Amino acid sequence: MCRSSPPMYAIGTKQAAPSNRFFVMSRNAKKKGRCLMNSPVKRRTNRVFTQTDRSFSTQPSNEEWINLFLQDCRSRNLSQRSIAYYDSTLHYLLQVLEEQQQCADFDQITADNLQRHFLGYMLEKQLAPQTINGRLSCCRIFFRFLHRNGHIPTNPASALTSVKAPKDAIATFSNDELVRLLRQPDQSTFTGLRDYTILLLFLDTGIRIGELLGLRIDDLHMHEMELRVMGKGAKERRVPFQKTCAKALRAYLVERGDLPTPALFVSIDNQPLQIRSLQDRIHDYGLIAKITGLRVSPHTFRHTMAKSATCSAITA
Repeated sequence: MCRSSPPMYAIGTKQAAPSNRFFVMSRNAKKKGRCLMNSPVKRRTNRVFTQTDRSFSTQPSNEEWINLFLQDCRSRNLSQRSIAYYDSTLHYLLQVLEEQQQCADFDQITADNLQRHFLGYMLEKQLAPQTINGRLSCCRIFFRFLHRNGHIPTNPASALTSVKAPKDAIATFSNDELVRLLRQPDQSTFTGLRDYTILLLFLDTGIRIGELLGLRIDDLHMHEMELRVMGKGAKERRVPFQKTCAKALRAYLVERGDLPTPALFVSIDNQPLQIRSLQDRIHDYGLIAKITGLRVSPHTFRHTMAKSATCSAITA
């Protein structure tokens, strides 16, 4: 078979014959192309080996754990008092464990730490069963949150059980004690008229102190003689009150006047009334009225109202 001759180039033309180097490069290129076509394609892995951004760039601190939990509480519309209680209780837990030189990192606390060095500590200090159970409940809720969201592998508080509390009868005011209490506020003063109205409202409605101090002017419906109350978990309800209470409310509203704050009950400085201040004033009224044997507090008014409503229903 005859080999094809390389093309001839006319002498004197601009095109010159290609050199041997041109043919060598062409053969190498063709050979390399055939190798690439025949070899299998190697795929990359789908893993990312570099550290990407996480919720926490390093191991979270105890404060970060607490803030994460409290943020969840706010998203569930828990009251400010509940959130403040959880915050103080979790810091109390850390303080107790550190005082006993125990591990105080939330992701390393064990069931034994909680049982022996937290519960045992409170029992040794002879704290009230209600106080102990409240703090244990907070721990259970907090560690359940961490475990449910994958922040800790196990829940060290799952086995915590409440201590047995004595079932004392709930004390309530007698009719004579109520009369003596209602006589104490001086209704010739703004604070006295305000406190008298508050005592009547507690007795009529049985609402909690936080609910009462959370009332705004537009929550008061005088024509229907009802309150719009925002309860626990941001649950709204309507609560009726009686004519005697309505009369006191009208007198108070006249004295309160128009103010920049929407709070229904205000201080002498026209600022929203605070819980501690109201608790102290009611306690002082109890001392002046010489009421002994039970705690004079808004909560006792709540129980008294509930007992009165029960007795009225039975009588009817």
